[in-house]
Amino acid sequence: MTQLESKIEKIKLLLLEADKELNKIDSEGFDIIFPKVKKLLQESQENKSYLLKNYTMLQLTNYNKELTILTKQIKKSFDDIIEKKRKEMDRISFEMKSIQNRKKLVNYIR
Repeated sequence: MTQLESKIEKIKLLLLEADKELNKIDSEGFDIIFPKVKKLLQESQENKSYLLKNYTMLQLTNYNKELTILTKQIKKSFDDIIEKKRKEMDRISFEMKSIQNRKKLVNYIR
């Protein structure tokens, strides 16, 4: 395996691990998982920067599709987490308004 292939494989493994960690966010807290994911993504970015400095775009083009798919998968995982949290916030907001309305009703009845 060449150094190029080795670096590409390392990036791929880092991205797969980041996606795997993102999928654990429901079972573990965001505050625990996110720093791990951030570290993995930073490391993959460092490897990518190394490749861009040391290889031509032609040499890297063969591997671009696979890494692009993984990157899009991670972006989708982030989007899913954001959507899930938004729905949870909307639900909590609705419940709080409902509680406030009941409180007003109780005060009115007195």
